[in-house]
Amino acid sequence: MLFYGILIFMFAAIFDVIAKNESNEYRKLGAFTGNIMTTMRLSLGDFDFSILEDERLDEKQQILFWIIWVIMVIFSSLIFLNFIIAEVSNSYAVVKESIDALVYKERAGLIDEAEAILSGWTKENDK
Repeated sequence: MLFYGILIFMFAAIFDVIAKNESNEYRKLGAFTGNIMTTMRLSLGDFDFSILEDERLDEKQQILFWIIWVIMVIFSSLIFLNFIIAEVSNSYAVVKESIDALVYKERAGLIDEAEAILSGWTKENDK
């Protein structure tokens, strides 16, 4: 999470250099905090390109914006995919650690059930 926070802060600073976020949505938070919020939303898949609708950005700034945007999406996707892989690996390790106990427990349950059935069957045959 620390690396993710650093990534968001870094890209927000880059977007702040390219163009200040003067959206009405974040006017009470300030331009830099607005860029942090926008960057976090972008990293989560909420692609709001309202900054490009303004005529404030020239052609070079728009190209730079798109390059930085692609890099940010790739890095945030890598972070989330690594997080998912780590969680799956952790879950697998927990299951792998307790699989022998679960197998023996199931076998014991099946043996107990088979003995109960056989003892009931032999009592009926003895009568």
